[in-house]
Amino acid sequence: FAIMNNLDDKIKEAFDLYNEKKFEESKFIFLNLIKNPKFDKKIYFMLYEIYFQLNDIKNAKKYLINFLEYDSKNHMALNQLANLYLKEGAIKQAEENYLKAINVKKNYLIAITNLAVLYEGIGDKNNAEKYYLNGINLSPEDLSIYYNLSKINPNFMNEEKFEYISQILKTKNLEPFNMAAGFFLLAERNRRKKNIEDEIKNLVLAHKYAFKDKINIKQQSRNYWLNIMPKNYKTINFQFEKEIPDNIKNLEPIFIVGLPRSGSTIIEAILSSGKKKILNLGETNLINWSVITTPKKTMSLLDSGLICNKLETALNNLGVSNLKNNIFIEKSLENFFYIEIILKIFPKAKFINSVRNTKDNIVAIFQQFLSKISWSHSIEDILEYTNNYLTIIEFFKNKYPNKFFLVKLEDLTFNKEKIAKNIYEFCELEWDTKALEFYKRKDLFTSTASNLQIRSRLHTYDENKYKPYQHLLKKFVDKYDWLNQ
Repeated sequence: FAIMNNLDDKIKEAFDLYNEKKFEESKFIFLNLIKNPKFDKKIYFMLYEIYFQLNDIKNAKKYLINFLEYDSKNHMALNQLANLYLKEGAIKQAEENYLKAINVKKNYLIAITNLAVLYEGIGDKNNAEKYYLNGINLSPEDLSIYYNLSKINPNFMNEEKFEYISQILKTKNLEPFNMAAGFFLLAERNRRKKNIEDEIKNLVLAHKYAFKDKINIKQQSRNYWLNIMPKNYKTINFQFEKEIPDNIKNLEPIFIVGLPRSGSTIIEAILSSGKKKILNLGETNLINWSVITTPKKTMSLLDSGLICNKLETALNNLGVSNLKNNIFIEKSLENFFYIEIILKIFPKAKFINSVRNTKDNIVAIFQQFLSKISWSHSIEDILEYTNNYLTIIEFFKNKYPNKFFLVKLEDLTFNKEKIAKNIYEFCELEWDTKALEFYKRKDLFTSTASNLQIRSRLHTYDENKYKPYQHLLKKFVDKYDWLNQ
């Protein structure tokens, strides 16, 4: 009895530490608890949660599999395991586990929509539509599913469905995320009818509700990107106790940076579709994660040892090492804030700066439901972030001119092979004409808003597409000189 009481006390202590975000301390207690033959197998699930928070995908997966050996019919755990496989880029295993979760619980909406997103991400429109429709049948007022389905099949949304959406928005008290999705759909309705002003009104409402979704997280994130980082990008620095280890220093990452909707996903697809198989990590946000989760006094006193340890573990789990896959692509676009720290960790790093007509880019962001990007929900915030981006990228291009290569989306679409060859030359990779056939790949997964564009050949840039919206920017021309260019 005393042993069981002691176990209960330890479990409570570990849970409390987890809730305080003291993941290392919590992990240590749980790892000791599983040495006891009488331990509760649910602790495996907690270890999965902890390792996931620590971005240690390998161990997170290990303990989740251990938990499933104990409870093989746990549909939530199967769904989480599928998420981990997807994070690793193991598409087949992710698909298998989503299907297992759905087989255990036929009406498990989360796994159904996750599977639809997976199929959408690999360009399998038929299966994506099948599972999105399944989701709508289970939850006919989940407007986010209508929104996702409308992206892969524009014909799905007809006037009858638009009217249904309109009535739901008027009569139902939906959560903010679904309200946002509904107004984005109505914006699309007006875009089709070329009712620009009504489209803009719908977009304003859509973004208002999108920001309300998880508002505390959004407010913190918005403050970080619009206020904290723009003041610290020049001074961000390391407190060195030891040198950066060689197995990190010798890696040769290719970072794609820029604004969302600037053509970065196309560049990523071209780079990862050549003769040499280059590991494509997608948008891991690892640099940002390693900085914000490391205790620090100021942004100019970051602990190099702690950050490097975190990055080494996370990258190893994703298949990167000094001996294998030492060249890899990373596309967290906000990394332009962290160029100083990246070059201290990875002195062999290269940066591809993805750009397009800036005014077009701003409107393209405003028209898109970028739910996880806190600063994307008003024209004012998009302009401020863009201004910071233009200032910071110019600073680092002047400081490290040999580290940057600029790719204009307009140039890439007008002169595909020449620009693609230049990208390969800058990255010191052997050119392969198959790089421009990325749209034929069955293993190309992307969860970005550009997942449909990369399923077809590059189309010539439409210079007139966003001109009807340029009046949105007129009142800001005195604040931002670059709007006059």
